Amino acid sequence: MKTHKQLISRIKDQSGATAILVAFVMVVLIGIAALAVDIGYVAATKNELQNVADAAALASARQLGAIYQTMTYEEQQVYVCDPSTIVSIAQEVAGMNQAGAQAVTINSADVIIGDWNGNNLTPTLAQPDAVEVTARRDASANGPITTFFAKIFGINTVAVWADATAALTGQSTAEPGELELPVGISRYFFATNTCNSHVKFYPTNDPDSCAGWNTFTTSPANDNTIRDILEGSITSPETIAGETMFEFTGGTLSNPTFDALLTLFQHNGYDVDGGDNPIPDMHGDPIVDATGTGSEVPLTDSNDNQLLYPDGTPRNKHRWDTTVAVYDWGDCSNPNTNITIAGFARIRLTDVQNAPNKTMIGMVICEYVDSEDTRGGGGEYGTMGSIPGLVE
Repeated sequence: MKTHKQLISRIKDQSGATAILVAFVMVVLIGIAALAVDIGYVAATKNELQNVADAAALASARQLGAIYQTMTYEEQQVYVCDPSTIVSIAQEVAGMNQAGAQAVTINSADVIIGDWNGNNLTPTLAQPDAVEVTARRDASANGPITTFFAKIFGINTVAVWADATAALTGQSTAEPGELELPVGISRYFFATNTCNSHVKFYPTNDPDSCAGWNTFTTSPANDNTIRDILEGSITSPETIAGETMFEFTGGTLSNPTFDALLTLFQHNGYDVDGGDNPIPDMHGDPIVDATGTGSEVPLTDSNDNQLLYPDGTPRNKHRWDTTVAVYDWGDCSNPNTNITIAGFARIRLTDVQNAPNKTMIGMVICEYVDSEDTRGGGGEYGTMGSIPGLVE
């Protein structure tokens, strides 16, 4: 018969319980380690899918930019995108990459073409400026990820996806020589006006004026330097929105400087008919500087009779589309200091008159993609860069 002390000793012996506890903890730890492997694999695959989506979206939006670069402003305004030209680029770029050791195929429905408003994408094929791409590893494309150890818990596959949106946004850079006119528009103009609003560049003290003369980064900022720019001996430097500062100057332009402005208008502009369509020469090119003299091209004779071109086409109007800087200024007052360039705008000069009127009038045109290879990411002033950036 066991003594009382022997019974107590056996009750206190927990060596077997410890072994059971250790075995249980080991199972849990092995399970956690197994899940960690699967979770890491899923995360790595998702990162790869994100890279694929980013690359495909950027390439597709760049294709949009390249298409716009071949068009006139008028053609851009009525452009309707053929989705196949964009979808095929997204699929081609995705197919060059893998996610989880699986070549990536993009569903056509996962390429959304549309308009980016700064916050979200609205699907549209009319004048689109953005593309959203979704890359998947799920039942609809490329197959879900097969787990390694999660099968123990009944999880055999995991669906993973990633999306990205790339858009043509405000032009942020201007190449050397791209800015042909030594004028800028105040940022304030865009806070108080809409697209196609008229702006008076000169005289600068006019109530309708919201612009200023500058000499780019060249000093001194005066009438003579402006004339040198207009006559072509000084060209604009590379200009970066938010970084480059221009030398602005107030005052009245001299008659010789304004004559140089008028000559540049006649040389770089072209003639349009009553419907604002370019009037072609015998080669089908828009008529530029029709007189060949560099002087003002009149529309009517001294008796107000409409003049004709050599081929009998009636003269009508002259215009010049070009890019100008937008300067960071809080009102429409005439600046006379160094000012940071906030972005770029496309303008259409429609009237330049020399002394005694000295007038320079135009309008700001919007929804324009520059024909040069220019980057987005700048201020939204109606001109978009042709090289996109990721926006979401």
